Amino acid sequence: MQKICLVVMLMLAGVRPPYANAQTPTKPLFPGAEHLDSCVVELPLTYAKKDKECYTQAARFLEDVELIYLSYDKKTKAATYTRVYVITETKDGGDLVYIENAKDHLQMDGVKQAFFPKFKASSERFYNADCFDAHVAAHPGLKEVLKEAQP
Repeated sequence: MQKICLVVMLMLAGVRPPYANAQTPTKPLFPGAEHLDSCVVELPLTYAKKDKECYTQAARFLEDVELIYLSYDKKTKAATYTRVYVITETKDGGDLVYIENAKDHLQMDGVKQAFFPKFKASSERFYNADCFDAHVAAHPGLKEVLKEAQP
């Protein structure tokens, strides 16, 4: 467990040990997704008890970073994404990790909506938003596949 968390933390820091590729899927999620491989953020937000320490540490490291939460539907061949922030709160002696829309995150007051997605590595990815935007701009073909979800 500690080895997996160490790998995740090193990947978040931009240091990729030789065995880190065991964590990153080799098959692209959708046609053209290989252009975004350098933007992938390892955030195993499965909410499984065995992964809690790992995703909590990763979430703390990424708290002030805008992320892209992308979901790919293999049946419709549609890739939809949402701009999000990951939030970590300590409640009743335990850590609570959730995501919220970037639009809600930037609001100072008002109602905010929290999401608790059960991350599936086979159909979902988290990306660094700045890197994602740069790669989408550099590869116009991606714009045909990607659609931003409306909050």
